[in-house]
Amino acid sequence: METLCFALGTIWNWTKSKNRNALIDYAKNLKVDGIEITFATKEEVYAFDITNDNRNWLKSLKYVSIHAPFNLLRGSVDEKELIKQLDIIDDIYKDINAKNVVIHPTELPEPRILNKYKFKMSTENLPPVKIFTIVKLIDVFKKYPNMGFCLDVAHAYLWSKDKTKRLLKKFGNRLTQVHLSGTYRRRDHQSLRTVTSNFMKSIEMVFALDVPIIIEETIKKKSMTLLHEEVKFIRDLF
Repeated sequence: METLCFALGTIWNWTKSKNRNALIDYAKNLKVDGIEITFATKEEVYAFDITNDNRNWLKSLKYVSIHAPFNLLRGSVDEKELIKQLDIIDDIYKDINAKNVVIHPTELPEPRILNKYKFKMSTENLPPVKIFTIVKLIDVFKKYPNMGFCLDVAHAYLWSKDKTKRLLKKFGNRLTQVHLSGTYRRRDHQSLRTVTSNFMKSIEMVFALDVPIIIEETIKKKSMTLLHEEVKFIRDLF
């Protein structure tokens, strides 16, 4: 593993501002190789206004990705608003030299819309609550043959202990990045400090992957000390 990245969604509640630029200010202090800009909602997309310093910092990183709104499709009033969000994401992608845009498989616009954009796209496996199986992912990749795959190991483990292995075997040739977090009491996006030995065993193959590894936990306590410790703990695992 050469590229350890940090998803801004990890500290989504550290600011009341919809502008994710405020979270980049925290992330700049971390020893990471890349960033994923997590847009949970369309309002966060609309509010994004990056400073020159943060733009230059992002452009200096090895890897930057963008996570599209979790309700990109369902949260759009109409096709016009959907395209508005994609246009803004496209502008941001070009502005910061991003490498990937992650869109949930349940939120993928029709190919006639997505094919107009040149940015690299990936979709990810979802937790059991979304009832999105491997079979459904196969259908997605048939419909979008150029779509990459973002592996979420916490989502996978909630299905079964061997799900990460199965997903890599099936879609490893499409792999673009990994969302790394743990599970605790059937909840995803938890600290890897809380996981069981069975969980760590389930992600052993991830440590040998040559793709960006993106920390995507949920850290509610606003503490840079804690954040530095968490990043160091994960980097030491590799």
